Amino acid sequence: MNRLLIANFMRIKRNKLFWTLCGVVAFVALMTVVSAISEHDTQIDSAMCMFVIPVEIAAAIFISIFFGTEYGDGTIRNKLVVGHDRRKIYFANLITVAAFSLVLSAAYMLPIVILGFPAVALPTVEAIKIVAVGVLTIFAFCSLFTMVSMIYSNKAGATVINLMLTFLLLVVASWLLANLSAPEFYPAYGTDDGIEYVRNPSYVSGAARTILQTLCDLLPAGQALQFMMGVSSPLWALPLYSAGVCVACSAVGLVVFFKKDIK
Repeated sequence: MNRLLIANFMRIKRNKLFWTLCGVVAFVALMTVVSAISEHDTQIDSAMCMFVIPVEIAAAIFISIFFGTEYGDGTIRNKLVVGHDRRKIYFANLITVAAFSLVLSAAYMLPIVILGFPAVALPTVEAIKIVAVGVLTIFAFCSLFTMVSMIYSNKAGATVINLMLTFLLLVVASWLLANLSAPEFYPAYGTDDGIEYVRNPSYVSGAARTILQTLCDLLPAGQALQFMMGVSSPLWALPLYSAGVCVACSAVGLVVFFKKDIK
């Protein structure tokens, strides 16, 4: 597998899209820092905790094109011809994109460290914990994108599917969070004694609330939005969900890749 990893890393090093996406992600981070400075924010946490979404979008684009090119130029076929095992090929690709996501995350954090920390403030311990957990969330996204790209060998098609999945998951996660964040009581009208509160008929409680919260925690997009809006579940539980997504996507992708007819 070492030879496969070295070959992948050398390809990424020469890949112009890789450097372009790193630049784009760093620019997004720079804009969030400039906004925080201009608004005289006293914390840099919000800029740090939103890193998952730009990184996941960049990863969806890169992974689809990178693996689609491998299929298109016959690289996958050639690896099989010279005797590489399909399992090793799949996991070498997965490790490669996980490393790529770490570089993207570092590119995002660089402007925050250089400019944000001195000009705004140092991050809180909670923000540092969220960033650490967020890296595992990105790994879950990478597992999903790798599964799609290794199954669907068309470069353009895989890119469209992965981007649609990204935004679809964000929409679903937004809906889940909107329901979970609805207040149980809301003010109805004022009285002589003050404001009277009535129960919100749309408030989700009981087993339904548990199900919605579990779905929100399970979805990588749900985790990404919670990092920005506030995590309701114990932070330690989210890596377990991310690990489950990684295992499930890798298992499905590997099974289908083993059966795939590669010409």
